[in-house]
Amino acid sequence: MAFGCTLGKLRGLASPYKFIPFSIDDSFVAKVIGCLPPALIPPIHIATLYYVWQSFSRRVDRRYCSCSCWDTVFKGTYETGIASYKHIYFNASLNMLKIWAMTVICIIMFYESIRRLMSLCLQSYLRYSMLLLFISSIFSHYYSWWMYVNYWNDDYYAQWNHQLFFTSTELLSSILVLQLADSRSIVTQRKALCIVSIAVLHVIAGSLDQFILNVVKGEGHLHQVLRDVSFMIPDLLHVIFPLIELRKVQSMENSLVPMSDLKRDFLFITALITGGLFLCSLL
Repeated sequence: MAFGCTLGKLRGLASPYKFIPFSIDDSFVAKVIGCLPPALIPPIHIATLYYVWQSFSRRVDRRYCSCSCWDTVFKGTYETGIASYKHIYFNASLNMLKIWAMTVICIIMFYESIRRLMSLCLQSYLRYSMLLLFISSIFSHYYSWWMYVNYWNDDYYAQWNHQLFFTSTELLSSILVLQLADSRSIVTQRKALCIVSIAVLHVIAGSLDQFILNVVKGEGHLHQVLRDVSFMIPDLLHVIFPLIELRKVQSMENSLVPMSDLKRDFLFITALITGGLFLCSLL
């Protein structure tokens, strides 16, 4: 009897240990995935260059090579004068500061963009057409960063303004794409046409600049053809997908765009493309 009462009391006691199912926070997943592209793309880039330009590279003899152009500041008292082989050199110069600052800013922006897209995906708010546009534009942004690194590193600025024009317009387009990546954000006519206008501007300017010569006429080297095609395809996608999304919105609303709005938007696109081409020709 006493045993039965004791067993009944034990059964009635609440266990201090509760089973908590293991789960991973969505924000943590988004952060981890956001770190991967900035960490993986540069090694993939260098590996691609090594494969494509292997005949132009040379094997370095670490025992006898030296560098007299390195100021050895970051080595302090450990190494001065003409230095021996190092895997990475950098001088304590203003241009090095610019390269470092720009690289940090670009990595943060890239990480935050990927994290935002992954968060929207995990919450089922992602507009996949905009995700595709963003992925397609990664090469253009990475190319811009790499060009500025080389401009500052080589003290070569002949193409600076020309590249700055494409970089600025590409950034504006990507900002709009990231906004519209949220399916709760309405695809407005102005935002969609702004993306389309920038893409058309890039298609025309890029064709006149190098695409026709390198790709259509076949006068470019392999890396030039790959570069120009990698620019052209994303630009064409940026023309097509925003118009498709805009058409979807108008179809759901069963509304026709007034003729006055069409004329205004047509003038806006024409002015933006014409002005952009004129500015590009001056740079």
